[in-house]
Amino acid sequence: MSGSGAPDGAPDGAPDGAPPDVTGAWIHAFEEDTEEAAVYRPADHPFRPARRPRRRIEFRADGTFAEYRPGPDDRPREVRGRWERHGPDRIAVAFPAGRGAPYGITVLSRTADRLVIAKPAE
Repeated sequence: MSGSGAPDGAPDGAPDGAPPDVTGAWIHAFEEDTEEAAVYRPADHPFRPARRPRRRIEFRADGTFAEYRPGPDDRPREVRGRWERHGPDRIAVAFPAGRGAPYGITVLSRTADRLVIAKPAE
């Protein structure tokens, strides 16, 4: 068992091999990124001030996806779409026409205070 009460290797009480529960609001902790992965922390994480805006994504239990993008005045603007699982570690995100191109997210790991996703190949 890990310190969270979940079996070792299982995020948030999910049985080993089960897809991690990604629901919630996550903010990009770009200081923790690696070459291959982007790290997100829960919205209530005590971030240090940063000069550049932080990307925020939200996976809602009803399948709604919200991405907060910088607006013309740099304040975040919500763009809503839909998300759904495509296997244990893949998530498909789609937006209404004109709101953004669909994309996929590969979840590398998830704990109570950390969501790690693969960076898109360039």
